[in-house]
Amino acid sequence: MLKHNFIKIIAFILISSFFFSSSVCAKMQAMSDDDLIRINAETGITIALNTDAYLKATSVGLFTTTAETSGIVLPNLVIDGTINTTADNYTDPSPVNINSTIVLDIGTLSGKTWVNISGLNIYNAMGLTSKGIYIEDGANDRILGDLYIRGIFMGRTLTGGASPTPGYSPPGNTNDFTMGDTPFIRLGGHTGGIDLYASMNLYVNTLEYRYKPANSSNEFRLSGIYACNSFSGTVQTPSTWVGSGNLSIGLYNPSLYNVPGETDYPATIDVGTLSGKTYLSLNLPLSGSIRINDFQIDDLFNGIGPVAVDGAVVKMAIVTLYSL
Repeated sequence: MLKHNFIKIIAFILISSFFFSSSVCAKMQAMSDDDLIRINAETGITIALNTDAYLKATSVGLFTTTAETSGIVLPNLVIDGTINTTADNYTDPSPVNINSTIVLDIGTLSGKTWVNISGLNIYNAMGLTSKGIYIEDGANDRILGDLYIRGIFMGRTLTGGASPTPGYSPPGNTNDFTMGDTPFIRLGGHTGGIDLYASMNLYVNTLEYRYKPANSSNEFRLSGIYACNSFSGTVQTPSTWVGSGNLSIGLYNPSLYNVPGETDYPATIDVGTLSGKTYLSLNLPLSGSIRINDFQIDDLFNGIGPVAVDGAVVKMAIVTLYSL
């Protein structure tokens, strides 16, 4: 029993790190030479997982100070197998099967220590819920709203047609989504934030952000989200889309993306204060293609249609969220 519970804990630490590294209340620090000498794992550590589990946390936050007076907080966080937005999955979460062989490795590059995680596949539909997300800024908390992400898959072929993969239901598209290369994420640290590189083949059935007041009439909703290397098919006709390969977050080898002579560009996540206001800053350089079957805003803009970003190479894409 202790071994089984330990494996569950390890599994969800990895999953949380992959998807929500910006939400972890921790500061990464470089390891000393003495620490690295004590590591005896030339090819890393391999963990074989096949377990049913879920993650539930009262709150997860990323703060600028140890006093936790300034930062962003995700309350009532659940990562589980729920595939709808009506069930109370915080009270009654649905376990999801995790079946992956994960390899963890620690190394240095250009004087920086990195943790490399590869082989993390999401074979069964996974969901994430957080209700009442807010920015904490001293005594002036700012409510941002609720987040529902449903039907997350990574690193597997999804089958459409008459017998679709459970949880895979993009509107107007019954084509298969082809598995790419083995996903990986590489994490490092800098003063006040996190560096990361990632490679993935990802599908998300729905992403809903319900802003204050948090209900389905005041929401931003994306349906049928694909992230991969490239697509075939007619751009304006989702029923013809077939995606394959991996999307890269962080340009870890710019020469591969026709950016010769450039240095590497990691994605970065930072939380800080400016002029007395708390902010979250994301820099997400990437290479690949993203397509969305449909999106809607409130009840006024319902079913606007497909969105396609193909063959993108982005050296810098900074998004900064302030306490509004």
